[in-house]
Amino acid sequence: MDVAIACLCARTGQRVSLHAPSTDLSSQTFCHCDTCCWSSGMLCTSYIALDAAPSNFDNLVQYKVPESSSTRWFCRTCGAHVFIDISDVKTGSRKFLVAAGVVEAGRFQTERTTQLGIGSTVDGGLSLLFRETAECYGTGCFAGEEGVGLDAQNALEPAPVNSPGGDTTQKQRRLNGRCLCGGVSYMITPPDETSKSASSPWPDLLVPYHTNSSANPDDVKWWLRANDTKYLAGLCACNSCRLAAGFPIQSWAFVPKSNIFNQDGSPLTYGTGTMKQYESSPGVYRELCSVCGATVFWHCKERPGVVDVSVGLLRSSSGSRAEDWLDWASGRVSFGEEAADQGLIQILSQKSVKIG
Repeated sequence: MDVAIACLCARTGQRVSLHAPSTDLSSQTFCHCDTCCWSSGMLCTSYIALDAAPSNFDNLVQYKVPESSSTRWFCRTCGAHVFIDISDVKTGSRKFLVAAGVVEAGRFQTERTTQLGIGSTVDGGLSLLFRETAECYGTGCFAGEEGVGLDAQNALEPAPVNSPGGDTTQKQRRLNGRCLCGGVSYMITPPDETSKSASSPWPDLLVPYHTNSSANPDDVKWWLRANDTKYLAGLCACNSCRLAAGFPIQSWAFVPKSNIFNQDGSPLTYGTGTMKQYESSPGVYRELCSVCGATVFWHCKERPGVVDVSVGLLRSSSGSRAEDWLDWASGRVSFGEEAADQGLIQILSQKSVKIG
């Protein structure tokens, strides 16, 4: 089956041929392993096998995953993951897969799923939302390798930074965020008095742009939850997020910029390390790693004080959902009406009543 693919900036657009078993687009495979999460910023990724190597790699960055047989390809401009290339060392053969999120809208109607790489999530990640549709579970990922694992170094919380607010115990808590290649690294502090100084012009949980959203006249601090001890998190299926990431579902946490720091303890600076910025629409910015392609942040001029943080990069010892820091929205997948795969949205919406 020949299908069109394109990323958000449209610079990687082309046609590809799906491998015959993959033409049944009522079934999708999702991988939750650390390798996939930390190289994408997502809590799970989805790829589809191709019949042959793509004909066009223009504007794509190649990232060879360390100690792996896989190579990932993402858009140089907008950061969307497009292909994964898996090599067989023994035979010298190569297998290519395309990221499900860049396949033209309307091709998918997911009814059944396969779940991979759950072992490295600790808490099951988003696989819990797929339980009733999952045909099987596996330990490896698309490349046939295990996730890199949440080791002691990745879970380690660094020494306190000099951030205002909160008691001594709170100041000592830190949540690390880091992409797979390590070029982007930051830390988040718990909610404090500075977390309330930010404002949002709209009340919605997940809004990738301000168009047609309602106002927030009471200046509700909706990003603070659980008696102001956690940050809000939820799922988004808007076309912009899908095409910028390359995957159908984006997981965002909403954190005040005053609670995000560079690893040296200084306030967050966009562009630090390998971080690269893409202006996806006027006044709207997406930060990504220019080396491994991980989605890092979303922020905008209209709401500069609150940053959308890509949950897949967070290194919480409690698990990939980081529920010791995040309170997950229930009952909706934001912008589900825009989703390229309405079957997937039905699955997630039914189960999003209880993510934890």
